[in-house]
Amino acid sequence: MRTGVLLGFSVLVVGALGGAWWISGAGSSDAPPVSSELTAAPATAPANAVAPAAAAAKKKKKEGRYEHPWDAAYTRYYQRVSEDGEIPHDALMSAHRQREALLAAQGEQGVADAGISRARWTWLGPGNIGGRIRPILIHPTDHNLIWVGSCSGGIWASTNAGGRFEPVDDFLPNLVVTAMIFDPFDPSVMYAGTGEGGFFQNPDGSSNTAAVRGAGVFKSTDGGRTWVRLESTSGPEWYQVCRLAGSPTEPDVLLAATGAGIYRSTDGGQTWSTRSAERTLDIRFHPTDGQIAIAGRADGIAQYSSDGGQTWSNATGISGTRVELAFAPSNPTTIYASVSRSGNLFCYRSTDGGRTYAQRGGGFSTLALYDDAIWVHPTNANFVVVGGLELHRSTNGGSNFTRISSWPLAPRSPHADTHAIVQHPAFDGTTNKTVYIGNDGGLYRTDDITTATEDTGWFVMNNNLGVTQFYGAAAGPLSETVVGGTQDNGTLRYRGDPQNWDRIFGGDGTYAAADPTDGRVFYGGSQRLNLFRTDNGGDSTRSIVNGDNSISDRGSSRCNFIPQFALDPNDPNRMLAAARSLWRTNNVKASTVDWFSIKPPAQGCSADPREEPDHEHEHGEQEPRGDHFTSNNPCNISTFAVAPGNSDIVWVAHNRGDVYMTTNGTSGSPTWIRVDENGPLPVRWINSIAISPLDSNRVYVSLMGYEPDNVWRTTDAGQTWEPVVGTGERALPAAPVSWILHHRTKAGWLYAGTDVGIFASEDDGATWSTTNDGPAAVTLDQLFWKDDCTLVAVTHGRGIYRADVCGLCESVSRVKAKCKLARSKLKATSITSLPDGTTVSFILDADRELAATVNAQGKAKAVFKEVSAGNHEVCMKECATRCASTVCE
Repeated sequence: MRTGVLLGFSVLVVGALGGAWWISGAGSSDAPPVSSELTAAPATAPANAVAPAAAAAKKKKKEGRYEHPWDAAYTRYYQRVSEDGEIPHDALMSAHRQREALLAAQGEQGVADAGISRARWTWLGPGNIGGRIRPILIHPTDHNLIWVGSCSGGIWASTNAGGRFEPVDDFLPNLVVTAMIFDPFDPSVMYAGTGEGGFFQNPDGSSNTAAVRGAGVFKSTDGGRTWVRLESTSGPEWYQVCRLAGSPTEPDVLLAATGAGIYRSTDGGQTWSTRSAERTLDIRFHPTDGQIAIAGRADGIAQYSSDGGQTWSNATGISGTRVELAFAPSNPTTIYASVSRSGNLFCYRSTDGGRTYAQRGGGFSTLALYDDAIWVHPTNANFVVVGGLELHRSTNGGSNFTRISSWPLAPRSPHADTHAIVQHPAFDGTTNKTVYIGNDGGLYRTDDITTATEDTGWFVMNNNLGVTQFYGAAAGPLSETVVGGTQDNGTLRYRGDPQNWDRIFGGDGTYAAADPTDGRVFYGGSQRLNLFRTDNGGDSTRSIVNGDNSISDRGSSRCNFIPQFALDPNDPNRMLAAARSLWRTNNVKASTVDWFSIKPPAQGCSADPREEPDHEHEHGEQEPRGDHFTSNNPCNISTFAVAPGNSDIVWVAHNRGDVYMTTNGTSGSPTWIRVDENGPLPVRWINSIAISPLDSNRVYVSLMGYEPDNVWRTTDAGQTWEPVVGTGERALPAAPVSWILHHRTKAGWLYAGTDVGIFASEDDGATWSTTNDGPAAVTLDQLFWKDDCTLVAVTHGRGIYRADVCGLCESVSRVKAKCKLARSKLKATSITSLPDGTTVSFILDADRELAATVNAQGKAKAVFKEVSAGNHEVCMKECATRCASTVCE
């Protein structure tokens, strides 16, 4: 069974796999080519290499570390739990199956409503920023074929040695891919493990403080063209697949390191046996001996096996948490370990095949279980590279190290947080010294690992690698600029080129806002409400929370890790921000911005037992406390909305599901009424509120959690509520709905952004539909309008898309048809407001088709010849309702 969906266009590539395999575009068939600046190879580089990032990058000012991957992962996990604090088993795959059933129920229509069917989706990128990459896979004989696994963007592949990447067709694009291997005996057979939670502080299931889970192991038997989940890995024990390994001597023998332990298969993954019940993050076979294997656990234990992974013994000499291991290929009895302990990585070495270890050097910054990688030179057993926050190289067996990266200089030096170090298959230490690095900023390469330094010898390879994880974005009607906040990569700016985004602000980016009256003014932020404004389109920024009257909740757990803020849609001088209180400023464009609380904390929150200070997860030394709202207190405000056309009407929702509204929201102290109990609404995280621009009493809320009732509506300002998720096969899947959006002018036209793509309704939620175009089957974090016709979709793992939901049908004013039987022809005329030269198509009786071009007078004419007597109907092909009837006598 095919478990994925097609995204965008497909490109057939014939490689050295003995057949054809497919990769699909990033949602747009007109995605621009990689710029020559990125594809021109240096004189000494191998063919198809990419140019050094230093050629285009400017040296960035060194700044403090800003990524908080654990807080980000916890946030996404907490948002998606049900009332009982759990995520149902196999929830993501179940939601995908519901989505596929909905597509089938749409029949030949196969397109979504509310303008999505006519949408021309365009992928905006970014193609040059990248995102978190854990596995890297290079074909053993055709070195032009490279695959990478992203952490919520699926698998991406390149057919020209990294010159350009495309998402792999038919693989779920919102899966977290953590491990990839070839079958050692047949490279057309590939395996991919999913689920990143093993690399976070607590395993999924032991507490509610883990990353979003995976869906087991997927297998391809056609060189990556199609992927099928191994149903033997559909159970809870496969939520976190950290590493896979294939025996070099026994076909179909596999080992898997997971959050639940070690598993072994002798039939290519059809069945597995449990070999250990301890959380294991790394597993490796000996390069040439299938009886010898090593494994690294999350509790400072290194293990070894002498019977092909059937039984395991503990090594001695190591202490710490995560253990990452590597054989020295030239002398496999020598094994190195990179071990995290107290926020640092330490290098250990074994010279007896992994039975005993001795500490060598180290002390490099790391984030406990999160980032740790080690690599040993294939022909020099004393040459070791260790990656945590930065990369370090040793030429004397790990005793001494030299730092060879500096993440503040990215992209001319590798980004922070190393997850993979992989050599070129032809690496020999003399003519080929190429090594690839996977990190939170995507894919990097050095052509000489022996000479690379902190700021020389590195090449960024994020060529159309569109795996950036956005939280929110903004774009105004007066410019092409888009500003968006991302995980790990700050606040980014788009100015018309998908391959040339740049960073305008640090931190873990959050939401954004665009002034609708001034195309140069944008707003952004970093975690915990550190807000900024740019008055020149992003060339420079300034804080808007440092005045005498500032946001006292800012910078603490009194606001969410990724808090929402937005401009009042009726007044670009007014901004609101969500924290424990709701904050407002009426002078957001001023040199000194004054903030005031207009909604006090929810009742009982001042002494809430779950209140906690900011805690340092990074080094694993303080366990998160409280329930599934840890780091995002249940009393915090999760979202809000101001009614279009009436700034006095403001709605507010809290993490725990409380909903309030006011009708005097512009006053100094508005009166708030709680309305969620009039229904009641589910007690889950509410992530967005949409107030109808046509009727302010009609309000929609979207809830998180893998549950079937995640969109609710009131038509009487909160006095009563009802779910509007559809029924049967035309219902929304049971998946989190991160965003609900109402059309600006069409009553009952709704758009829902979910964990499995975008859905639309033209009947106020009675039925829903979807499409395989654009951001299909990917996690949507936000939807917004750039203008009345331009819908923007913000994804967490596939970048940003926009679509024209008006299209041709909104421009055609009428169709006229006139038949002259004496001449046996029918002449059809359309009167439109389309530009001169636009091509439209006429359909006669749902059969014959004829194209025509709009002229300067706004008319398009088509003449059908040999028309028979009787009744005829002529329609616009693109607009099924644009029809006219005539009789030929």
